[in-house]
Amino acid sequence: MKIIDYDSLFAKFKPSGHVSEDANRITNTLICELCIRSGVGLARLLSIDSCFDNHMALRIWVQKRLDANPDYVLDEMCGQLESELYGLLPQTGYGY
Repeated sequence: MKIIDYDSLFAKFKPSGHVSEDANRITNTLICELCIRSGVGLARLLSIDSCFDNHMALRIWVQKRLDANPDYVLDEMCGQLESELYGLLPQTGYGY
């Protein structure tokens, strides 16, 4: 009987829209902390296909960052991505 390694098979044919559990955790944290609404427009700022709404575009952006840094530490990466994202978002102009 032939044994199939489903993990390696899945990794080989992983869909391009796949978002890992870690990416979902980080994204949910960013959505809550930065009060990101579910509308549209964020994809353009993140250089993601504009067919995605804000939350999915952010999930894809986070997943790309995690894929580029496979040795990440979850809490450190969350802080780093929050800083990166905050720098990309337009500032409201309300200051002291």
